[in-house]
Amino acid sequence: MLVLLCLAQFMCVLDDTIVNIALPSIQAELGFTGAGLQWALNGYLLTFGGLLLLAGRASDLFVRRTVFLTGLAVFGAASLTCGLAASSGMLVVSRIVQGVGAALMSASALAILTATFTGPARARAFGVWGGISGFAGATGVLLGGVLTSSLSWRWVFLVNVPVLIVVAVLTLRRVSATRSPTRASLDPWGAVTVTAGIGLLILGIVDSNQYGWGSPWTLSPLAAATILLVAFVLVESRHPAPLVPLGVFARRNVTGGAICALLLASTMLGTFFFLSLYLQQVLAFSAVQNGVAFLPFAIAVMVSAGMSARLVTTLGFKPLLMAGFGLLVAALLWLAQVHLAGSYWIDVLGPALLAGVGLGTLLVSSVTATTQDLSGEGELGLASGLVTSTNQVGGALGLAVLSTAAFARAGDQTAVRAPAPEALLAGFQLAFYLAAGLSFLGFLVSALVITRSAGQPLNEAQRIARH
Repeated sequence: MLVLLCLAQFMCVLDDTIVNIALPSIQAELGFTGAGLQWALNGYLLTFGGLLLLAGRASDLFVRRTVFLTGLAVFGAASLTCGLAASSGMLVVSRIVQGVGAALMSASALAILTATFTGPARARAFGVWGGISGFAGATGVLLGGVLTSSLSWRWVFLVNVPVLIVVAVLTLRRVSATRSPTRASLDPWGAVTVTAGIGLLILGIVDSNQYGWGSPWTLSPLAAATILLVAFVLVESRHPAPLVPLGVFARRNVTGGAICALLLASTMLGTFFFLSLYLQQVLAFSAVQNGVAFLPFAIAVMVSAGMSARLVTTLGFKPLLMAGFGLLVAALLWLAQVHLAGSYWIDVLGPALLAGVGLGTLLVSSVTATTQDLSGEGELGLASGLVTSTNQVGGALGLAVLSTAAFARAGDQTAVRAPAPEALLAGFQLAFYLAAGLSFLGFLVSALVITRSAGQPLNEAQRIARH
């Protein structure tokens, strides 16, 4: 069952990154405009991130396996129509629907995992989950390049279909049809306001890349998102069975873990983006070489996630969070020293391995910190929704902030007649410095907000194991 759930999560995360390499081919064949091409990525991101809390809560109210299978069916059907798309509009609509399936699939998978495993077994399961998530993000670039180069861009979507069919068949055999004993209403107004609010927040963040932060195209959705999220808080404070009980944020580890997950996603998605640009635009790597260059990073993520799954049961998640963010700060400050005559083996591989160890450590410890205080019946879907939605919003926010600052810096350098590669490099270096700052904020939150182990002392077995 763990393999099935992690495979589904692998597909969700993979479709965040695998499409990037295929974008030029998609634009050439379907006739996307430069501005419209971003929606081949952002259509997926909007619905995936916007619906995660609702999908997580649905996993608490209905049969979790049914929610998971529904997500598989929607994701698979949308992947098929993406691969068969005959126009740009058909592809964008299919990507939007694919994001709906991903939200249902990801949130319910984590809820099933949290309900199934307890104690040290849950920590190990989170280790596998975190390692697979990091590996999927890092290898998406490689798989996208291989499939696009050897077959067609359509196969970055079509490859999902047979995998999801196998997962669906095995899910019916291996995953029991259980549901939470909690019986509560779905809180429709809370669902509408938070889903629309998060969706518009992501839309505004995404639009900042194209139009800038001061543009009406950016400010309008951000203002609407603020109004809707304030309305959501008011609705939840008065609803007898709220979608997100606001009292959970009084639990320090829930709030601190969610902030750490947000900062982690903000840091790493931007780092992926700018490191790929440096490899291709400065070191002249091909798309496939770029993907291969990320493999050591992906391996480091998987190995460190497995080790962290064991350590979190003895050391607790607080020291692992602090250590993980500390490693990211060091790695990003190292990456900020890249230069035009750089070498992959000297300037990139070392910090990439260091960042991989930090990311693997944080993927396990941040999920554990956020969900440990939300492990009761009726809260498992809420926990999974919080974890996954903070990852999506954090990734969009971090990429928007870092790319806006980096390209503004590159533009300033171009204005003073710096050669194009030097101008780009100045922007990349600024992005890595800013990412290091976000990681340092994560370190501070880990040190000042997170408690040792869900606010409880270690039990006798944990004390013996720790000693």
